[in-house]
Amino acid sequence: MNERRFQISKILLVEDDLDDREFFRDALADVAPDINLFEAENGVQGLEFLTNSGLPDLIFLDLNMPLKNGYECLEDIKKDENFRDKPVIIFSTSLQPEAANVLYDNGASLYIVKPNSFTDLKILIQKALTVVQLYASANMTRESFILQT
Repeated sequence: MNERRFQISKILLVEDDLDDREFFRDALADVAPDINLFEAENGVQGLEFLTNSGLPDLIFLDLNMPLKNGYECLEDIKKDENFRDKPVIIFSTSLQPEAANVLYDNGASLYIVKPNSFTDLKILIQKALTVVQLYASANMTRESFILQT
């Protein structure tokens, strides 16, 4: 039986920290060099990109940002019929169980705790891509919603 995989060719990373964007860019280039990465510095820019530049296949969204935080961006993304089916992975510096529950209920696909090492980041990105490719159309369970090292 052939398994149908969700194809990822474009990712939008919405992240206010320049170092974190560079770290992510380098890790993604190592694990999936064929994927095009687009970057936004905050939630406002991220939503403008979605509206004006075409749709990415997957969105990595930092939780804590100025101007428009990850909660607000996720809410706006899931309200818009053009974007609501796009997988959104929340990318945060710490595990906040109550926040994870809210984000899960609001339609995020995964919650990733940012690791401290480059190797761990590559592992988490690869796991996230695999999960999204295999299960993009299925709902994640709360138990499998959080990825961390």
